[in-house]
Amino acid sequence: MTLIGKAFTALVLILSVIFMALALAVNASHRNWRDVVLTGVNGQPGLKSQIESKIQINEQLRDSQERIQAALNREQASRRTALAALQTQLDQLRGELQNSESTVQKLTAQVQELSQTDLSRAQELERLTGENAKLRESVRTEQQDRDKLFTQTLELTDQMNKLRGFKVQLEERNQQLMSQVTRFEEVVASKGIDIHAPLDGAPPERNGVILEVDRPRRLVLVSIGADEGLRKGHMLEVTRKGRYVGKLKIRNTKPDRAVAEILEDYSEGILQENDRVDTTLD
Repeated sequence: MTLIGKAFTALVLILSVIFMALALAVNASHRNWRDVVLTGVNGQPGLKSQIESKIQINEQLRDSQERIQAALNREQASRRTALAALQTQLDQLRGELQNSESTVQKLTAQVQELSQTDLSRAQELERLTGENAKLRESVRTEQQDRDKLFTQTLELTDQMNKLRGFKVQLEERNQQLMSQVTRFEEVVASKGIDIHAPLDGAPPERNGVILEVDRPRRLVLVSIGADEGLRKGHMLEVTRKGRYVGKLKIRNTKPDRAVAEILEDYSEGILQENDRVDTTLD
């Protein structure tokens, strides 16, 4: 065998193997469509059976639809008949209502006319009755007013005479009191008595602050003085923010100032400027 023969033999062998593989692949992927349509495959019913089943279900649904449509048509017909009957009754009732409204309007007009006539007569009667009552009341009031005025005139005349006499007495008493007051003022001025000073010698209720502190001499200067009623010997209490600090005794006074002595026995702290001072009865 020549070389060419061997090559052809090998080529034929290779092509045979290829064609055999193709045949096996085609056979493996081939489907029997007759079985798919008639008997089905893999336990599934055939397409023909499925189509017949769908057609049967469709016919059943169509029959059901026709029955429902027939029932609906019958119901609509009966409703239209009932609606026509109700419309007839409504037309009759509207006619009766219009007749009744016309009758009511006529009766209402008659009632209004009679009411207007009765109201006019009642108003006229009321007006005449009111005028009569007013005239009677006016006569009675005039009589009562006349009697009251006469009584008041007598009372006022009597009161006026009494007041004239009382006025004369008050004028005489006023002149006497004015004379006494003038005399008292002259006596007080000559004696140098302060009429505003307390009668028992106690200081008036006053408060102020410490202006200066002289610790070596144990003296302080406070912001209240003789014009506020302070006198020599009066006592002052010192507080700071509501807390007791000490006690002072007035040594000397001026109209708006006073010098006070710090009482060491009563001190509970160091006195400072701007501490509050209040008069005390001690």
